[in-house]
Amino acid sequence: CYGGGKALRYTSTCRPDAATVVFYGSPLTDVDELKRLKAPVCGVYGSEDAQFPKILLDKFQSALNEAGVENDVRVYDGVGHAFWSDMEQIERGDRPQAEAYGQCTSFLRRFFDA
Repeated sequence: CYGGGKALRYTSTCRPDAATVVFYGSPLTDVDELKRLKAPVCGVYGSEDAQFPKILLDKFQSALNEAGVENDVRVYDGVGHAFWSDMEQIERGDRPQAEAYGQCTSFLRRFFDA
């Protein structure tokens, strides 16, 4: 969570060529900061996360789009902060954890295969 926000800030300042995956991290909404990114961003959030309300996440995605940053930011319905806690959820096929896992792994494959 904390690490996701840090990852985004790190890539925007130190490694703009690195893809960024954010799980429930504090989003950046400053378009000028996001314009530094030269690689895509994947974001995974829950609709019931009190730390990051939907209006903030919409602003994040709008800022990414305005900055021209390829992104796959999704807000999963009915779950809160840190809704994915272990790989057993994936093995069981729990929803939306398995969907978030698929989102993240597909995103990384596309980036590294390019």
